[in-house]
Amino acid sequence: MIEETYNRMMDVGLAKSRDKETKQMINEAMGNKGNSWNPQRFPVSAMQMAILDRLYDIGKDCTLNAKQMLSEGTRLAYVVDKDWGLHHIHDRKQTSCGHDEVEYEIYTLYDFDPKTGERTTVYEGKEGEKYTLEELKEAASELRDAHVALGGSERWDHRYSDTNTYKGQCAWDNKRHPETGLPCKHHRQPVSETVIGQYKHRETGHIRQSLISSGYWRSHRIDDADSYDLMIWDEQDHAEILKGVDDSEVLDSIKYAIRQMKTESRPWLESNYEEYNRETKQYDYKGKRGHYRLGLWWSIERQQKQAMDTAENIALSGTELNGWTYTTTTYSVSQTEGRWQGTVPVYGVCTRNKPKDALSVDWTSETMLWRYEQQAEDVCKLLNTERLSSDYMNGEPKEQFSVVEIEKTVELKHIHIDLVKQYQPHEYYFMCHQGDIPQEQNQICYHETSIEGVAQ
Repeated sequence: MIEETYNRMMDVGLAKSRDKETKQMINEAMGNKGNSWNPQRFPVSAMQMAILDRLYDIGKDCTLNAKQMLSEGTRLAYVVDKDWGLHHIHDRKQTSCGHDEVEYEIYTLYDFDPKTGERTTVYEGKEGEKYTLEELKEAASELRDAHVALGGSERWDHRYSDTNTYKGQCAWDNKRHPETGLPCKHHRQPVSETVIGQYKHRETGHIRQSLISSGYWRSHRIDDADSYDLMIWDEQDHAEILKGVDDSEVLDSIKYAIRQMKTESRPWLESNYEEYNRETKQYDYKGKRGHYRLGLWWSIERQQKQAMDTAENIALSGTELNGWTYTTTTYSVSQTEGRWQGTVPVYGVCTRNKPKDALSVDWTSETMLWRYEQQAEDVCKLLNTERLSSDYMNGEPKEQFSVVEIEKTVELKHIHIDLVKQYQPHEYYFMCHQGDIPQEQNQICYHETSIEGVAQ
């Protein structure tokens, strides 16, 4: 049985092709397994993928029972899960420029200078020129020993790599066909692709998913592996394959997949579910036992709304209106939040004459700010009297309190655009503290202060 992530299922053609945004939303809605330190995508079988695709296509409010899920898609998924597996082969679409196509393996010996860190090539042997590969290794080893005996460096680097092959200079720019854009298979390394396939014996017709036999101690290639041919799924006649499929077996496979898709960790399907009714402010019980709909819609719709909000926030970024400026904060590629911001003058009391941007955090806290300068002046007069001062020098207070003007930033969510159009920032700020702004639109305070003039 093939069990791969949703992304891999789409790569090999077992998931319906969708645009980038839809693919990402479905992927995120399916969730992860593991923990936050090592999240991993859930593996999906071909049958589970066929069910997910079918329920997504019919829409949010439609349901199907297991029998109604019988289709060409689930029948093909049953066949794939039963007899086919994933294989890596050279890309069938890769091409060759036909220029300087030579391949051989190289064995190179280096002399290393520990003082300068430089390496000098002493010998480079190419397979097929003078030696076979085994003879080349033996000759290189003897040459190294002779070099060391004559006082050469012992820090030789024997480097052998079967990927260190010379392919020649490619005749195409960027190693791709000038018209089709297909890669050149004879340069750098062969291009590979992942396909759905199975091995079929040429004479007996015996089917295998792998030519590797797994033993207790080790795995090895089967003896008659050369008698098997790789059959690739997308090159087969699917209509012919489905002729021998029993629908009762497909139905059993569908029911088994449903049980795996309706769990606490994978709530991908719903039969009986609750839906919140905003009018009655209660949950309505919906659905019918044995009939299933896709359980990912809540996440998909949330992502769709987030995508629309992000696009709107980006479009509005920097917009100025009635003294407000729309500012945004980007949290991820798909999430950008925005709000209307404006500045209003407020007044604080400080024991030292220093710039407003140098005031400590304590003095800029909400409880130490006044909306009117006169209120701050009155507080200064009280603090500068002898009775309230605790630190004296020559019978007078050691430090005099003074008033400083500070710019305070106020914010409004985009849904309160009517307030932005109606009030400038300072007007909104004062009306909010006077209780003239409805509580649900209040972004400043909660009107719970009991001391006149102090903003909570």
